[in-house]
Amino acid sequence: MGLAEKRLAESIKVEKIPAFEAKLKDKAGYDIKVDIDWNTFTAFNQYPLERLDIVFDDLESFVKKICADDMGKEALKEKLSTIHLTNTENNDEVAMELKDNTLYLTHQLVQASFSSQTDSQIADYVEKLL
Repeated sequence: MGLAEKRLAESIKVEKIPAFEAKLKDKAGYDIKVDIDWNTFTAFNQYPLERLDIVFDDLESFVKKICADDMGKEALKEKLSTIHLTNTENNDEVAMELKDNTLYLTHQLVQASFSSQTDSQIADYVEKLL
């Protein structure tokens, strides 16, 4: 990881994560922590970090879909307190799992084309577990 990646990661930690968590709280009605495996996002180049905005948009939209009413808000609150993001260079490792109140999402944001879960895919997956 070079200086550019370090600076970008730090600005995301300090500026974007708190603002993003506030948006999630606004949609869900409770705190949802966002935990990022920074080493997997800074090991390659800046692209994975720059693409986090796309991931954040999909996550915000997923929470909005689930929390469209009080029933959805309560159901999500019982099952989800943290979203953990990991990046991989291997497309076969792209995955999602809801376990121990944590939604684990592995994205492939490294290559020229990237793969991550859409808001609808995440909502469909999580809704079945609520």
